[in-house]
Amino acid sequence: MPMFHVSKYFLRSICLLLQLLLVLSGFANYASATTADDIQKQLDEKQQQIRELQEQAQSYKENIDTTQQQANTLKNLIANYNRSIQSLEKQINKDRQAITLLSDKITQTELQIHALERSIERNKEQTAALVREIYASDSESILELVLKYENLSNFYDQVQNQDSLNSNLYENLKNLKSEKAGLENAKLELNQRQDDLNNAKDDLTAQQAIVESQRADQQDVLKQTRNQEAQYQNLLKDVTSKQDEVQRQIFELEDRLRETLDPSIIPTTGHGVLEWPASGRLSQGYGCTAFAKKSKAYPTCFHNGIDIAGPIGTPLRAAREGVVIGVASAPYAYGKWITIEHDNGLVTLYGHMSVQTAKVGQTVKRGDIIGYMGSTGYSTGSHVHFTVYAPNTYTTKASKLAGTLPIGASLNPMDYLPK
Repeated sequence: MPMFHVSKYFLRSICLLLQLLLVLSGFANYASATTADDIQKQLDEKQQQIRELQEQAQSYKENIDTTQQQANTLKNLIANYNRSIQSLEKQINKDRQAITLLSDKITQTELQIHALERSIERNKEQTAALVREIYASDSESILELVLKYENLSNFYDQVQNQDSLNSNLYENLKNLKSEKAGLENAKLELNQRQDDLNNAKDDLTAQQAIVESQRADQQDVLKQTRNQEAQYQNLLKDVTSKQDEVQRQIFELEDRLRETLDPSIIPTTGHGVLEWPASGRLSQGYGCTAFAKKSKAYPTCFHNGIDIAGPIGTPLRAAREGVVIGVASAPYAYGKWITIEHDNGLVTLYGHMSVQTAKVGQTVKRGDIIGYMGSTGYSTGSHVHFTVYAPNTYTTKASKLAGTLPIGASLNPMDYLPK
């Protein structure tokens, strides 16, 4: 490193830099290297436990997916409830392990941050000491330095020491800058993990609510039927009749809206305008489907959306950024449902939810979780009914029989979803 002279103006700049660096705050926790190693070992063990739980949960999901059908006997219905509860409980156990794992990673990151902050403090102290030494040397003139020493050898040694101080100061400043950047990155990672932890806790709360809802529904059916098949068949017949009546009302109202729909207000179609609202299997398409042909609910063959089947508790996500304009329930139709109005005028409907987490008036981004898949309302298994309404056609209708019904002129969702 070549020799250079440090002026008092430069030293003042260094002092100002040090004052700025002092803004960095510290954590109060202390931990040894052994503690960090222990945490890493715990993380590895929990990762393995999560993998095992994931395999078990996936096994239950596949079993439900292959046997998902209308529970046309009381025995089948109770069996479906039990399978759903078992699957959810496995998922809950996995989520609990994931939350513990995230908490441990947060602790690990906090330890790393603390170590960085201690390193920065040490580096600042060393740099401050170097600045003081350089300042003391800089206050003496060349003549004073020459007269101060008995021979030139001692004078040259002092000059070399000055150069060494300058080099050390330069390296310390580089280290401070690098450590500060590392600290900022560690804090960003910590914030992200804390966000992930909060999301995982929200998912866990929702899964627990779904389990309790499934158990309550199971007990309600057993109470109404007194565990007798004949009484269950009578109940099923009555419910099916009401469901068909509500579906006819929806079809007739929406059919009139479709007839008056102005094509000029329909947004340009395109794959990717909307995102898929859930992961799963496309179990029914839009329009004249095999199910619609067999159903007594439709005067003509028509299904006003698409159905995506998946395990109960599957997260449901906003198909595009927008504002939540409806959160309600229609027991003999869409069950628990949510509608979102998007920036291009389209309105999307998400039906048969087990839990609704979004609220009316809430602004959501594309991909935000708004609730969880279920089988509420007119449903033969866990799925989401996804409808896309044309702009300026969405409304709701209050029904004594079916609660609040979303109504609108529907469009084919497949024209807007990714291939």
